Amino acid sequence: MSGEANGTHCLLYRFTGTEDAVIVGQLELTSTFNGTPIEITSKSDNDFVTLMDANQSTKGRTITANIVYSNDAEYKLLRAASLAGNIDEYMLDYGTGLVADQIRFNGIPNAPSDTAPVGDKVTSSISILSVGEDI
Repeated sequence: MSGEANGTHCLLYRFTGTEDAVIVGQLELTSTFNGTPIEITSKSDNDFVTLMDANQSTKGRTITANIVYSNDAEYKLLRAASLAGNIDEYMLDYGTGLVADQIRFNGIPNAPSDTAPVGDKVTSSISILSVGEDI
């Protein structure tokens, strides 16, 4: 992050097929970059593991978040996208006002889990798996 980002201002946006974006909700999140080194070991390596330099397979980002939804419609849409395996365009905005602190990507919501305490807001934990490079 280039600005003074913190979780109190982190918002998740969903793009609606145009350049219009709607706020899905506010997040507490962990963003993890994934990548698997490519092994190129051969018999001549004397049983030592050799990995390809500057290359990885299965690269991507996994965003694991607790979310407070902006409205019931966004709750239903994110849950439906997860169950259908839909790839949609999202943006994380860390609320600093800097474009450098906005991450726009295609992703698939995965494994929603809801918490509905008596007398308090409903929250969900969900993962979003990125598809391809950031936009």
